Amino acid sequence: MPYKIGSKSFRTKEDAIGYCQEVLHRHPLETEIEGADAEFVRAVFNLRKDKVAALETRTVVRFLRKMHRHNTPGFFAELSDGSFLDFSFMKVISTLPRAP
Repeated sequence: MPYKIGSKSFRTKEDAIGYCQEVLHRHPLETEIEGADAEFVRAVFNLRKDKVAALETRTVVRFLRKMHRHNTPGFFAELSDGSFLDFSFMKVISTLPRAP
């Protein structure tokens, strides 16, 4: 049984991590993630129920690749109030159940 994130299926969690890293590193810092990559990043974000809950009444405007406070690149959601919310794909994948 594969692991599923959005429309993508992965044979192993390591494959899912590798794909997330590819998406992360294919975009320059401080740029918007667009197209199919943005759809995938949105699917990753939506699996982080704690981050979705943190939105409250705000909405996600776009996803970006920015430098995290730990000096590593990461995914960030720009919110409708102009703030940014970072999220870890590693936390998503570590708890990812196998698809039925």
